[in-house]
Amino acid sequence: MTAASTSLQRHVLSEKVAALVERADTGADNDATLDAELERVALEVFAFQFETLRPYQKLCRGLGRTPSTVTSWRGIPAVPALAFKQYALFADAPEAIVRTFRSSGTSQPGHSSEAHFSRAGLELMDSAVVAAARTRLFPDGRRTRILVLTPPPEQVPHMIMVHGMSRLIRAFGAGGSRFVAGPGGIDFAELWAELDHCQQAGVPVSLLGASFGFVHFFDWMHGEGRRLELAPGSRLMDAGGYKGRSREIGRNAFVRWAVQMCGVPAARVINLLGMTELASQIYDEVDDQIDHLIDLQIDPHVGPGSAPRMKRPPPWVRTWVVDPRRHGPDGAEPVGDGEVGLLRHLDLANVERPMVIQSEDVGRVVSTTVGGVRRRGFEIIGRAKGAEPRGCSLSAEDLAPR
Repeated sequence: MTAASTSLQRHVLSEKVAALVERADTGADNDATLDAELERVALEVFAFQFETLRPYQKLCRGLGRTPSTVTSWRGIPAVPALAFKQYALFADAPEAIVRTFRSSGTSQPGHSSEAHFSRAGLELMDSAVVAAARTRLFPDGRRTRILVLTPPPEQVPHMIMVHGMSRLIRAFGAGGSRFVAGPGGIDFAELWAELDHCQQAGVPVSLLGASFGFVHFFDWMHGEGRRLELAPGSRLMDAGGYKGRSREIGRNAFVRWAVQMCGVPAARVINLLGMTELASQIYDEVDDQIDHLIDLQIDPHVGPGSAPRMKRPPPWVRTWVVDPRRHGPDGAEPVGDGEVGLLRHLDLANVERPMVIQSEDVGRVVSTTVGGVRRRGFEIIGRAKGAEPRGCSLSAEDLAPR
């Protein structure tokens, strides 16, 4: 494949995925139609990446799975997330790269994961980020003042999470939306004053940030003896987790803490799964009874294989849980409902980087009731033994005032 044909094919595939994302965002197609389209486009992207990503082609040949033998998206070989630390996995010439994002969770400087994006790749990611947030984070369509507990993109241009949050401000933010952290961290007294003003004025606020950034803020509020009752329509979104941090906090405990400190409903406390290696983001979906369950301080699953909240990928993403010790015709075997395994993601928006990623996150398949409909998704239990902690919360811990 020549350089010109590679660029052309990359653009054509990016446009196909962008069209699928748009149809999913507008509800123009039903689930069956979107599923069929994902199957078709995923196999096209696989064939393209097989030809353009040489390390990936070597992996596929070693597994005996090539475009001529793979007939379903489930059979597309996965690239370990660790490979992004070892190879420049970009399906075009280096001069087409306009942005590179790096993970901040590595314990070895110079060995971070790198994700390279062309201009078209950035536009596709931005579309995917906004579409997923419109459905899961801002389903009411309400513009709120978005306050992000991170530095702005110009200070941390390598952080993919911060780039995504800047797009959320642009798409959903009301006046006064901004990033609240600077080079010296977050001025919690200043943040409190702004939130208190919004509280008094009845201005709904969306607080976004890394999970551990909220821990530091809530600790400060507790020390100052302060609480908030944010206006109706307010919400909180945290990204990442706590594994490997100075403290580990269970998800339900964090949700109760957020409800107590900010006065938002439990259903409006949403966690985001994002990875440097993925262009798309995956949000929580919560059980219809989540506020009741939290009020009753119920921690256990609400039924066999059920959970009060779970993550459900957007229509252009597939996530399944595999047991790397069991292998079948399509590679690592999926586990049954409620069983524990490693999360594997297929992200169609990764046209120019490996589309199927084997993560180091441990999870299980669960289901919950949303809008009266029983749906299946997954929950994250933690990280595989020996895996590094997630970068966004590692960076957030560094934002604590000193």
